[in-house]
Amino acid sequence: MDDLWSEIARRTNLHGYMSGVYRQSDRVKATAEIFTPTVLVIEIMQKLMENDSDIFGPGKTVLDPACGDGQFLVPVKWLKILHHGMNESSSLLDIYGVDIMRDNVDLCLERLGGGNIIMGNTLTPKTRLPEQTQKEHNLMIELFGKKTPSLMNFID
Repeated sequence: MDDLWSEIARRTNLHGYMSGVYRQSDRVKATAEIFTPTVLVIEIMQKLMENDSDIFGPGKTVLDPACGDGQFLVPVKWLKILHHGMNESSSLLDIYGVDIMRDNVDLCLERLGGGNIIMGNTLTPKTRLPEQTQKEHNLMIELFGKKTPSLMNFID
């Protein structure tokens, strides 16, 4: 299993940690962007699998509501492919991400090779972001903009 995690880390790091987007200190303050090192992502995934070995298996949806450049989603994709034997397109059907920054969304899509990644703010889904497409805005409202019984206790 160590070989599997090493290969997932290697493939995740092909992009380069925090590369491709210039993050000025004022941007980091405004967006609260925090990027997690690959070694910590792998450790978190391993801990999650201790409780449920199939947590990232075929048909198991993974949503990162603040996905950044995909630092969590990329290893999930590779785990689905390398450990669960899924092909790339099937693995991407299970992976969803949202981010408030257009460059992060574009970079995440590039790193994943596609997928269900959109620009939006999961904390205020009805807010239209400056570079957000109308389709993304509508999808955010549809997915996150309505109170549901399971969310009502947290929202109110």
